[in-house]
Amino acid sequence: MGFIPETTCRRCGQKYSGLRNRCPNCGTLRQNQPNRVPNTTASATPNTAASRRAGTDIRWQLIFGGILLIAVILAVVVLIAGGGKDSGPSSGNRPSVTNNPGSQIVYSAADLPTPSPSPDPTPEASPTPVIESMAIAFLNNNVRDHSLTLTNAGELVIDLDLNVFPNSDELTVTWRSSNEKILTVDDRGIVTVVGASPNITVHAVIIAECGGLQDYVTIYVPSYQAAYLTQNLYDPETYEQDNLEWDSIIYATPSPRAG
Repeated sequence: MGFIPETTCRRCGQKYSGLRNRCPNCGTLRQNQPNRVPNTTASATPNTAASRRAGTDIRWQLIFGGILLIAVILAVVVLIAGGGKDSGPSSGNRPSVTNNPGSQIVYSAADLPTPSPSPDPTPEASPTPVIESMAIAFLNNNVRDHSLTLTNAGELVIDLDLNVFPNSDELTVTWRSSNEKILTVDDRGIVTVVGASPNITVHAVIIAECGGLQDYVTIYVPSYQAAYLTQNLYDPETYEQDNLEWDSIIYATPSPRAG
């Protein structure tokens, strides 16, 4: 009969007559549709206080929603407008990027931070070496009694050394002669006879100074050495006058000697 409603089983899906309480196929009870109508709320009833309050709340929600939407739109516009322009003083230091999405960022020299130069360290002053003793030496032996005689005929050049204790490469030795008319000396301690007398033995003093201390040696030039010289020959009177002038200066300040 076509006017009898059919029901679909909620379990097996088979349709059967709406007059049955169970599905003839699986035996599942039929589930009747509720006929109750849900109660309406107070705000749904027009012309009530709850309805008026609900209308006010909806209007405020619409206002706040509109303000929020406008703010979002303005923020998007600002980002779009400022995205294609360089802003700020640091825009020139941005790293350049190629159009290839998989490429790496390439930094130029201007992008890298400039290292600050480290200050130069202040050099420490080297302490001045302290000399305990010093002595003038000839042929690797210290000269005794501050005197040396040129006994070898024709011996007009000799080499002097200065032995310093403790020794140091930083020490500078200064050599000088008391009378350069008889003996000269260079900065290496090489003494040269430049004057002599055919009548008497003449002499001059060689002084070595190092580290504030001095040592000296008196070198005697016998008269027979004059035969090997052609100039600067002294007579006794002139020679004695010269000696009085420089002897008083040299021997006034004796220097310590090495043992």
